[in-house]
Amino acid sequence: MRKGGAQTARSLRGRPGSRFHLAVDRNGVPLAVRLAAGNENERRHLLPLIDELLARGLRPGELWADRGYDSNKLRTELAARGIDPVISKRRSRWEPAPEQAAFVWRGSKRQAKTIDPNGRHRWPVERTNAWLHNWRRISTRWERRPELYLALLQLACSMIIYRLLDSL
Repeated sequence: MRKGGAQTARSLRGRPGSRFHLAVDRNGVPLAVRLAAGNENERRHLLPLIDELLARGLRPGELWADRGYDSNKLRTELAARGIDPVISKRRSRWEPAPEQAAFVWRGSKRQAKTIDPNGRHRWPVERTNAWLHNWRRISTRWERRPELYLALLQLACSMIIYRLLDSL
């Protein structure tokens, strides 16, 4: 076993890490979770996540996703499965920034960050991600074996579901 365990790779920050992909309903209830290496493209994991939902008999009408999932191939695959994709469009670096863009510092450069019009509809996903990162064993991966880390992710998802159902 290599150092750091399976399904770890150099992340965007240059450190070894993992990434989990999450499918939630409109209330933020986690429906499926998938574990991947930190440097793998997000688009590779969307269709297997959707196929897992379809295999369990859950058929979403719409799929809301951020710019990381923007691909014409994914849009056609989702439409073939009967799912309406609502995926934010990426802006190329040569495309001018819109007027309502905010500016952020990335390293020593000040770059335009475009405001996503679909961002306000995706907040249940971001809230569920924040709830999962409240678990210290999930925010920092200590387990070398991926099945143990995935078990912790599933346990945290079940606790989120329990808390959501208990608050109703």
